Amino acid sequence: MLLDAIFRHEPLENPKTGIIAEMAETDGLFRSRTYVNPETALKLAAVYSCITVLASNIAQMPLHVMRKTDKGVDIARDHPAFYLVHDEPNTWQTSYKWRELTQRHILGWGNGFTRVIRSRRGEVLSLEACMPWETTLMNTGGRHTYGVYNEQGHFAISMDDMIHIQALGNNQKMGLSPILQHADTIGIGMSGQHYTASFFAVNGRPSGIVSVKGEIKDDGWLRLKALWTNAMLALRREENKTLLLPADLDYKALTVSPVDAQIIDMMKLNRSMIAGIFNLPSHMINDLEKATYSNITAQAIHFVRYSIMPWVANWEQELNRRLFTRAERRAGFYVRFNLAGLMRGTPQERAQFYHYAIIDGWMSRNEARAFEDMNPVDGLDEMLVSVNAANPIPLTTDEETKEKIKEEIADA
Repeated sequence: MLLDAIFRHEPLENPKTGIIAEMAETDGLFRSRTYVNPETALKLAAVYSCITVLASNIAQMPLHVMRKTDKGVDIARDHPAFYLVHDEPNTWQTSYKWRELTQRHILGWGNGFTRVIRSRRGEVLSLEACMPWETTLMNTGGRHTYGVYNEQGHFAISMDDMIHIQALGNNQKMGLSPILQHADTIGIGMSGQHYTASFFAVNGRPSGIVSVKGEIKDDGWLRLKALWTNAMLALRREENKTLLLPADLDYKALTVSPVDAQIIDMMKLNRSMIAGIFNLPSHMINDLEKATYSNITAQAIHFVRYSIMPWVANWEQELNRRLFTRAERRAGFYVRFNLAGLMRGTPQERAQFYHYAIIDGWMSRNEARAFEDMNPVDGLDEMLVSVNAANPIPLTTDEETKEKIKEEIADA
């Protein structure tokens, strides 16, 4: 009953205390004669690639604490949370490794937990990742708290002090594991991987048939077996050499059967299905069968817009409501991922972008240099506007001057 409830992701109730706990999914499922759980699924190359691509891209983007005021938007380097989310959230991890680990927990177990440790004045001191198999959401008489059970003991954490980022879920409290939800599809890929390994090992089909010319005498089998063994040993000592057989033996090579040849197509289909589960373009996991030179840029934009942006919004909203108080949010503090690194494009595309931004008058040349990590140059802060976009009539209240300029333009 306990395992059935966990597999269905139903709340677990302690009959003695009446406490209801919802656990992150940790147990595997037996599908297609393959034991599938978030740990074993990583042995499948497609699953490992999908999780690595998403986790590394979330981790590599700069994460800043910003403050919006009446004068504009500035980076809030003086806020206590800036150093934590940008550089070092705790003594064990960098910001990259913290976000990478948390995103891996979300994609594997459906939930990513991070404990917010505060000072007595409420300032954020550190961010410590909690393992999803050690964390539960408990309902104690209508009040929800997070229970953590690890090597340091067991303790309760307030909801205000737990950053909980969820994958797609069936309720408002816990996310579902994509791996366990699609255990059949991943199990088929793992079974195919095991079969392919055994096919190329000693348990696979024979690569050829050795036949005998003429009749076999009483001791013929033993002699022919010894001759074949000696020929194979000689071949192993000199790889990629011609196999020499006695005159009594004839070797006929066998091709791969059509059924076995379909394994390759099946593995490609399974790889594409797994990429669809994680909402990734196939070329991001090195499946370049449908990728061309003309559409690879469009697929990269598709990856940023539809694969990364939903996770960025999920991260930003959860961090904003847990790292900042309501007063700080009203004061304009918020966190923001910088997606410019993912959208930089080729040097030609960036040059074209800066060109139009400068001549249209909404970016200065020094601002363009700052995007390319170049130092500002004196005299390049002035905004330029192309002749076609400039207003030829100055903003003046002198009607006589306006009419004179209009006449000069008409005569020209």
